[in-house]
Order: sequence, then C-alpha cells, then structure tokens
Amino acid sequence: MKICVLNCSPKNNLSLTLQTILYLQKWYQEKLNEDKFDIIPAFSGSVTEKIEEAIKKSDLIIMSGAIFHFDVHSSMGELLDVLSENYYDLIKDKPITFLSTSGMLGDTMAHNKFEMWAKRNDLRYINSLSLESAEILSPTGREELFCWFKYTKAIAEYYRDKNMPRAKKQGRVVLLDTCEKENTRIRSAMKDAKQRFEDSGFETEVITLREKNISHCTGCQCCFSNRTCIFKDDWEKTFEKLYLNTDMIVYFGELHYATLGNCYKTFLERHACLGRSGIEDEVIKSYFFILDEKSDREDISAFKFNCETFDGLNCSYLSDICELGSSEKMEELYDKMTIAFNSDIMPQNGFLKNGIRTGFAKVAASVKNRCPGDYSYFKKLGCYDTIPVSPYIQWLDNAEDAKKDREARLIPYRMTLMHLEELPAITERRKNKSISVIKRQKAAARGFEDALHS
Repeated sequence: MKICVLNCSPKNNLSLTLQTILYLQKWYQEKLNEDKFDIIPAFSGSVTEKIEEAIKKSDLIIMSGAIFHFDVHSSMGELLDVLSENYYDLIKDKPITFLSTSGMLGDTMAHNKFEMWAKRNDLRYINSLSLESAEILSPTGREELFCWFKYTKAIAEYYRDKNMPRAKKQGRVVLLDTCEKENTRIRSAMKDAKQRFEDSGFETEVITLREKNISHCTGCQCCFSNRTCIFKDDWEKTFEKLYLNTDMIVYFGELHYATLGNCYKTFLERHACLGRSGIEDEVIKSYFFILDEKSDREDISAFKFNCETFDGLNCSYLSDICELGSSEKMEELYDKMTIAFNSDIMPQNGFLKNGIRTGFAKVAASVKNRCPGDYSYFKKLGCYDTIPVSPYIQWLDNAEDAKKDREARLIPYRMTLMHLEELPAITERRKNKSISVIKRQKAAARGFEDALHS
C-alpha cells in the first residue's frame, strides 16, 4: 500500500504534527515492512507536480495539520478548496483522512469541517484523529496513534477490495430500537444489521426501549449522595443488558429536533445516577435514523454533534451516523465498525473526552461534600492540579526567536523518535467489561478500588 501525507502546516519541518507523522512512517516502513510513505512538503498556495504525482500513486491520503480557532488551519482550508475545484479527478477515488495534534475540546468543529468537505465531494472519508501533541511522548499516546493507523490502513484496504471483514475475536453487538412506536423500516433495517454482524462472527442481541418501564428522571439528586435511584423500574436491568460484555452498540430511531426521540432521551437522562463521566467503558457506536416530517437536512449535522457530545460523556468511540436508505451504504458502516473492533481502536476516546471530564470535575468540586467518591476520582486524575509557571518562558520579539523556540519544543519528540524500537504493545481492552458498570460506579463513589471485587 502506498501512503501519501499532505503536510498542511505552514511550519513545515518545525510542525509538531509532522513529528507524529514521522512515528507513523517509522512504524510503517521499518516495522511493518511496507514500501511507500511519502511526506509532501508544506502546501504553499499551489499544487506542485510533486504533490500531484504523490496523490496519483497513493492508495491512501493522510492530511496533517494544526487546528486554529476550532477550525482547520487556513493553509489546509486553501488546499481543500484547490483540490476539490481543480484536481477532483485526482482525489475522487482516494480514501482520505485527517490527523491533528491539538486534542482539545473544540477540535470536533475542525474534524467535522474536514468530514463535511470529504463527503460533499463524494470522497472516501475515514474517521480522523485528534491527539494531544504531548501524548505522543507517552506509551499510551503512541498506542492510541498506532491503533488509529491500523484502522485507517484497514479501511483503505477494505475500500480497495470490498470484502466483508470477519471479527478476529468473539464480540457482542447490541441493536437498540429507540422508537416510541413500532416502525417497519426500522424493524427491517435491524433485521438486516443482525444478519450482517452475525455473518461477521458477532453475537448479536436486540433491545427495544419502548417495551421497558422506565420512569422520567426527576432530578432529585438522591443518586448523587448514595448512588441509588429512587425508582425501582426497568432502567438498571436494561442498562446492564445494554452495556455488560458489549463491544458495539447500534442505535436505530426516528430523528426529532436533531436527536433521537423521547423514549431514548428518557433512558439517557437516567444515566445521571452513575455520576461523573457516565460509562467508563470504550464501546464502538453508530447511529441509524429516519427523519420525521418536521426534520430537515440541517438536523442531521446537529445530530452528529449531539452524538459526539453524548459519546464524549460516555468515553466511547463514535463510528458514524447514517440515514436509513441504501443497504450498500449501511452494510459498509457495519463493516467499518467491525474493522474498528479488529483494530483495537476502542481506546480512541473521542475529541470531547478531556473537555467533558474537566467539566464534570468542576461539578464534582462543587458537590464534594455529598460526592466524596467523585472528588477523589477527579483528584486522582489530576483535574484539580495547577500547572506551575515555567521560569524559562520569555517574550519573543522576532521571527528568529520564534523559530528557535519551535526548534527547542521539538527536541523531546525527536529524541523519542530516535529511540523508538518496537511497535506499541496493545493493552487489554475493556478488562472490566464483564463486571457490572453500576457496581463499578458505586464502588468508585465509596472511594475503594478494591470494592470492585468484594
């Protein structure tokens, strides 16, 4: 496979994102024994012959660059426009993805813009990655980057041959019907999805929310103090059935005002009794929907952002959203979920995780007298730590000083790259998945790690 990287950073070789790309190149060529991994110099306003030739020969295009003001950098925006307007024939059949190293709360907007550009131009978009630049210096960050790279490479290969992937290990998929009333289109789509996943080697189960007796959350906050809900209905049983031992969840429902209907929202609101960031498992999710008579196309864009917010709360990996329609397109998304499962991509926790976690930390701080477990949890994560001011920070007066400053920042990355010997070791995924999520949350609230196994 031939990979072409378009470096969209105006910093060129002084770009932190480019250092991340060098990790991928080292793994790809030295450790995976693959052949071509071309890194093209920074885009400077025109598509050169070198860029044109690299794109033409590539099986996969990775665009790398920074995020400025919650958007892709202007240099990348310019390149996107030039490619789609003047070189569409070059890129129309190429799988394409985006890598940034900001890893902050607002990155979602930039990645959504890139995805929108790719899909509106009918390109083969692959879920992109936003990784905190400093994370690449840690084993966990390198593992996350490598899992994403495995996934991206596997999707590109899938686009090339279109063979249905099989699960490399036994997995469990839950299909969740969120409709208030039975819908024949939804029922038919779920039947097809069940067949596709079972053919790929998954154990598959269907859960219908409207058949459950789930009361509306009253916001009484009883669960904040003792982790016990005042209602004794079907919520806890349904929740455990949904998440216990589950690797992937596929949601089906009708779109109401850019979100799934009230049946699903009632179920979601009761998650408040878990406290903190909701579910601490990485679960791959996708959403399939039909529009109601009041919905329009703008609702779909808003729905994507809402899903990312919910999955940021739940620390999950969002595969995609898809309108019920072409069976071929839907099967492709089921296959993409299988490839994500095979690639161990579940640690990729979504662009919103850190920002949401920090937000919950502030909530935990304000109620720490009632929720000592929450406070201890976030304290352990370092959410309350203050970063001491460095005595070495100084004002930069000119471009030469700025260049030296950037070069100094790159030293740890280059040193780490020099000593990078093996592929990252993939850690055990979801090691607690067979233990009740609610039991885990209650144990954490009491502040005892050992309470899990008591």
